[in-house]
Amino acid sequence: MAATHPRISIITVTFNAEKVVEKTLLSVVGQTYDNLEYLIIDGASKDGTMDIVERYRARIERCGRIVSEPDKGLYDAMNKGARLATGEWILFMNADDVFIDQDVVADVAAFIEAHPEADVVYGNTEQVWDYGTVVSAPAEAYVNHKMCISPQATFVKTALHNSHPFDLQYRFAADFEQSTSFALEGRKFLHFDRLVSRVELSSGVTHENHYASEKEIYSILLAQGFDVKHEMRRKLRHIKMVAAFRKHAPGWISRPVFRLLAKYYKAM
Repeated sequence: MAATHPRISIITVTFNAEKVVEKTLLSVVGQTYDNLEYLIIDGASKDGTMDIVERYRARIERCGRIVSEPDKGLYDAMNKGARLATGEWILFMNADDVFIDQDVVADVAAFIEAHPEADVVYGNTEQVWDYGTVVSAPAEAYVNHKMCISPQATFVKTALHNSHPFDLQYRFAADFEQSTSFALEGRKFLHFDRLVSRVELSSGVTHENHYASEKEIYSILLAQGFDVKHEMRRKLRHIKMVAAFRKHAPGWISRPVFRLLAKYYKAM
């Protein structure tokens, strides 16, 4: 493959991820695209994460680098990865998430080459929830409601990211703040109608702090001038309702009913 094809940097941030990191590593190093850089940014894990990373050091360092040192949290580590990236484009692939197949990056690179006007290219995701698996294929990157594009399927120009890095005042929604800011600036978002990644949404920081995450998203929208006060009250009320039902309902009934509630809530 010609060296003129865009160099794409994939960044995986890890911290105590020994149970899930291996499948992510294999997903990235197994890509067929040969102008790919892979960066592992570890926050000085205290479990066996780095032991697993060491097994693949030779394969990773053929196309990238490994950093393991203390940081200020997820978004600080992601910003660090973007600063170190040498690719023209970056994508953040969290530990526990994977590319849907080995040709994804090659196909995205071809799409990028065909669309030089793009600032952000986003694809589709297979989302794994407690209640089942759904495919998210947002045709438009609207910004006035919720995070509709998945970071694990979103390729951003590295220079653009570094001009507006993740804001560390946000613990859960700095990626949302960045995406909405890009959209409000008039940056060009293009949808590549292709399944890019499989994303685990039944666990993780945002899932475990769902109420706080949604509250942060709405605070960002309010700060950006969107009139979402009524919607915010309704959405946060529903999150509390679903969480309370899940916690207190008997197991034999909570599972099927929770699936219905979660599907309804997600569709709102």
